[in-house]
Amino acid sequence: MSRAVQQMFDGIAPTYDTLNRVLSLGIDQSWRRKAVAALGDIHGRKVLDVCAGTLDLSLIAVDAGAEVIATDFSHAMLAGGRGKVLIPVVRADAQELPFEDASFDGVICGFGLRNLDDARAGLAEMRRLVKRGGRAVVLDFFRPRRTITRAVQSLYNQRVLPFVGGLVSGDGSAYRYLADSIERFASREDIEQLCRDVGFQSARGEDFTLGIASMVVAQS
Repeated sequence: MSRAVQQMFDGIAPTYDTLNRVLSLGIDQSWRRKAVAALGDIHGRKVLDVCAGTLDLSLIAVDAGAEVIATDFSHAMLAGGRGKVLIPVVRADAQELPFEDASFDGVICGFGLRNLDDARAGLAEMRRLVKRGGRAVVLDFFRPRRTITRAVQSLYNQRVLPFVGGLVSGDGSAYRYLADSIERFASREDIEQLCRDVGFQSARGEDFTLGIASMVVAQS
């Protein structure tokens, strides 16, 4: 991933959690809980949190009894989550992760796939790392196909997100980038197909909150 995007996330790390709660009215945590639940029974299992950010998903997975390793390309984001949960963290690019094949019972990625230069490469890494019978779960803001949802999301992304994000973080350009990243991202159905293309046996999707956020669950 580009150095500029990494530096952007480093810059907004101190206010990232606050803005997630404000911008989603707190609903984002329920999305994360559903994504972790979609991994299945992870008690005592090894789970990789890709694009882990400030470790919100990692914390939920640990509370569910998993042994979690978190990875992100932003050191500042990982550092921002240290007070939440004590787990191993690895700074790495999600498109080229430093773990052996079939090292994890489950892999989860929250709101990070769209920031990769190559989403297919990121999904291929998840497929490489998850054991046979395991699952990968991708939670993100996919490009909606429904006209009404697309119109509402576009208005929110172009007007509310940069304004509120800039007000709280002091970096409106970062939240304009995040808004643009949603606008140009793939649809949920596109990512389901990519999961199958890189070798997952199956992939199914589920929309949350009228399709504002969605998850894809891929079975290895």
